Amino acid sequence: DPAAAQTQTAPPVETSAAAPAGSAAKGRVLYGKIGCYQCHSEQGQGGTQGPRLGPRPISFQAFLRYVRTPRGEMPPYKVKVMSDQDVADVYAFLQGLPPPPPLSSLPLLQP
Repeated sequence: DPAAAQTQTAPPVETSAAAPAGSAAKGRVLYGKIGCYQCHSEQGQGGTQGPRLGPRPISFQAFLRYVRTPRGEMPPYKVKVMSDQDVADVYAFLQGLPPPPPLSSLPLLQP
């Protein structure tokens, strides 16, 4: 049924086909200014309200799609609020986050 298939497709993303190059330094500032840290914590590790974003975030296109049309409690960040370049900058910041230390290196978790 073509009508049923249309209702299951994701809404269009407000972006061009190519992902812009991002600036991690600008992304770090935007991450704080926009308030991402309030739900996703300072280093994108996730918090009580938002999931982990980094390091190694989902693909840029999936990230952009979610920022524009989120599910759950996250507000949508449309182009008027956060440009594709702003999203690319935040994405670059998340990509540059260091991985967490291995659990075996944490003294509190040792027998």
